[in-house]
Amino acid sequence: MSYRRAWNLINELNALFADPVVEARPGGVNGGGASLTRAGADVVRRYRAIETNLTASSRRHIAALEKMTRSTSA
Repeated sequence: MSYRRAWNLINELNALFADPVVEARPGGVNGGGASLTRAGADVVRRYRAIETNLTASSRRHIAALEKMTRSTSA
Protein backbone atom coordinates (compact mmCIF):
# COMPACT_ATOMS: atom_id res chain seq x y z
CA MET A 1 0.00 0.00 0.00
CA SER A 2 1.36 3.40 -0.86
CA TYR A 3 2.05 6.01 1.76
CA ARG A 4 -0.52 8.29 0.14
CA ARG A 5 -3.20 5.56 0.15
CA ALA A 6 -2.55 4.82 3.83
CA TRP A 7 -2.92 8.49 4.78
CA ASN A 8 -6.08 8.82 2.69
CA LEU A 9 -7.59 5.89 4.61
CA ILE A 10 -6.52 7.41 7.93
CA ASN A 11 -8.11 10.71 6.96
CA GLU A 12 -11.34 8.89 6.03
CA LEU A 13 -11.38 7.13 9.40
CA ASN A 14 -10.73 10.37 11.26
CA ALA A 15 -13.62 11.99 9.37
CA LEU A 16 -15.92 9.03 10.02
CA PHE A 17 -15.66 9.02 13.81
CA ALA A 18 -16.66 11.84 16.16
CA ASP A 19 -13.11 11.90 17.60
CA PRO A 20 -9.93 11.33 15.57
CA VAL A 21 -8.61 7.77 15.69
CA VAL A 22 -5.07 8.56 14.52
CA GLU A 23 -2.95 11.54 15.48
CA ALA A 24 -0.09 12.60 13.21
CA ARG A 25 3.07 14.31 14.38
CA PRO A 26 4.90 16.37 11.76
CA GLY A 27 8.50 15.49 10.94
CA GLY A 28 11.46 17.52 11.97
CA VAL A 29 14.62 16.97 13.96
CA ASN A 30 13.01 14.25 16.06
CA GLY A 31 11.11 12.80 13.11
CA GLY A 32 7.39 12.55 12.70
CA GLY A 33 5.01 9.71 13.15
CA ALA A 34 1.49 8.73 13.94
CA SER A 35 -0.21 7.04 16.83
CA LEU A 36 -3.63 5.82 17.82
CA THR A 37 -5.67 8.11 19.99
CA ARG A 38 -7.74 6.72 22.86
CA ALA A 39 -10.69 6.64 20.47
CA GLY A 40 -8.55 4.78 17.93
CA ALA A 41 -7.48 2.20 20.51
CA ASP A 42 -11.14 1.72 21.43
CA VAL A 43 -12.09 1.23 17.77
CA VAL A 44 -9.36 -1.40 17.37
CA ARG A 45 -10.40 -3.17 20.60
CA ARG A 46 -14.04 -3.28 19.54
CA TYR A 47 -13.16 -4.44 16.02
CA ARG A 48 -11.06 -7.30 17.44
CA ALA A 49 -13.96 -8.26 19.72
CA ILE A 50 -16.29 -8.37 16.71
CA GLU A 51 -13.76 -10.56 14.86
CA THR A 52 -13.49 -12.92 17.82
CA ASN A 53 -17.27 -13.21 18.18
CA LEU A 54 -17.78 -13.79 14.46
CA THR A 55 -15.08 -16.43 14.34
CA ALA A 56 -16.53 -18.25 17.34
CA SER A 57 -20.10 -18.12 16.05
CA SER A 58 -19.07 -19.16 12.54
CA ARG A 59 -16.63 -21.95 13.48
CA ARG A 60 -19.10 -24.74 12.68
CA HIS A 61 -19.96 -23.28 9.27
CA ILE A 62 -16.34 -22.59 8.39
CA ALA A 63 -15.41 -26.18 9.30
CA ALA A 64 -18.24 -27.51 7.10
CA LEU A 65 -17.08 -25.37 4.17
CA GLU A 66 -13.47 -26.49 4.64
CA LYS A 67 -14.59 -30.10 4.72
CA MET A 68 -16.55 -29.60 1.51
CA THR A 69 -13.52 -27.99 -0.15
CA ARG A 70 -11.22 -30.87 0.75
CA SER A 71 -13.71 -33.50 -0.43
CA THR A 72 -14.19 -31.78 -3.79
CA SER A 73 -10.49 -31.24 -4.45
CA ALA A 74 -9.49 -34.84 -3.63
